[in-house]
Amino acid sequence: MAELLKNAWLGWLSFTQTGKMAGALLISLLFLWIYYKRVKQKEFLIYTTAVTLLCILPVTAVLLQMYQTNFYDYKWIWSIVPMTAMTGFAAALFMTEFLQKLWAGNRKRQIAAAVLLVVALVFCSGMGAETWDGYGKQPERQRAESLLANLQERMQGREICLWAPRSVVEYARVYDAGLQLLYGRDIWDSDLTAYSYDKYPGGFYDLYQWMEADVGEETVPDSYCVETAMSAGVNCILVPVDKPEETIDCFQEMLGVQAEKLEEYYLFIR
Repeated sequence: MAELLKNAWLGWLSFTQTGKMAGALLISLLFLWIYYKRVKQKEFLIYTTAVTLLCILPVTAVLLQMYQTNFYDYKWIWSIVPMTAMTGFAAALFMTEFLQKLWAGNRKRQIAAAVLLVVALVFCSGMGAETWDGYGKQPERQRAESLLANLQERMQGREICLWAPRSVVEYARVYDAGLQLLYGRDIWDSDLTAYSYDKYPGGFYDLYQWMEADVGEETVPDSYCVETAMSAGVNCILVPVDKPEETIDCFQEMLGVQAEKLEEYYLFIR
């Protein structure tokens, strides 16, 4: 249960980091409750406030996620919240009621305030949905492609099944669609599996966490990673050079090969 509550809270943080519409909604609700007597659609306001709290509070958010099943991730529970309608309603009331009385007769100030409100709403767009732009990270993509080209040259035409850090995996299929990967972008981008029940074996998530972990961060044992990767058919492993020396020694011993330095990685070829 503690893990479910943690995931619900992390889901809320992720939802609000890449888009600000949730913030615009909360501001709208606060404004409407302050001027509650002027709101004619009180049932609409009460309903929106109630379901918004249900989506934010970790306990009720977990219950909503359980109701919608694991097929959908956290942000889909917000489909019960009329976010756009309520924000638009608050903006309309602000311009037609509040501004009219605040700056009655001053058309310039009213128009300026309306323009600023529209601009603020535009900057709040995004709805919590992060987009991936592989072509917008040219330096990272070029480094990954250079690394993969060197790897293919060393493999001399052999089929590759690669386990590597995210910075390489992210561009591997863009470089060569024929490359086999232990896992793809869908292991860290849950949106890519939103309409699929297919899941990676549990050990694959452990391997991803181990590969992306910072130095000193506690993860699964090195030997477990090697065994899991070998059983999955991996024949090429790229390990960042900042991994501890004992990790490299463990890989060399269990794989029976010497590590090769390839740019900022150690390469193990089975």
